[in-house]
Amino acid sequence: MNDPRIPPLGRRVFAATPTDLSAYLDLPENEEFRETPIIESPTEEKKRVIKRLEALTAEHVRSAERVGLKLSIEDFRAVFGALRQHAKLGKAEPFDSARDEIHLYVLDTMFAELVEEPSNILYTTRTGEDSMRYDAMHPDFWIECLDLLESKLSP
Repeated sequence: MNDPRIPPLGRRVFAATPTDLSAYLDLPENEEFRETPIIESPTEEKKRVIKRLEALTAEHVRSAERVGLKLSIEDFRAVFGALRQHAKLGKAEPFDSARDEIHLYVLDTMFAELVEEPSNILYTTRTGEDSMRYDAMHPDFWIECLDLLESKLSP
């Protein structure tokens, strides 16, 4: 089947706007899309996210120590800066502060794991008596969590 309207990607590609997507989704007519999900208890959610990020960064510290590296606050700042840049722009610059290839690998690995976290942490919004909607973490909330974690790790 060679339909010129369907890109040759091997899977169906939907339009990126909420209006276009709503034609494919079975959504209630009266509910509007929100760019930023409403978080009922943002302080508690930030604590939950930071606890998770602390556990992940602690594992990276242990991994770095196994190969003879001690991660500094500057290393964390470089990774968190790249994560912020990715959240704002959708891409991040390579780490130019790496001392060698192993150090670069450790920083890249930490970045690669942490950059996936906003899509792994979902918030629920009740949309009806027996239905829920799941929203991924908004980039602004993610950046706030990174800022809090960085200030917590700083001496």
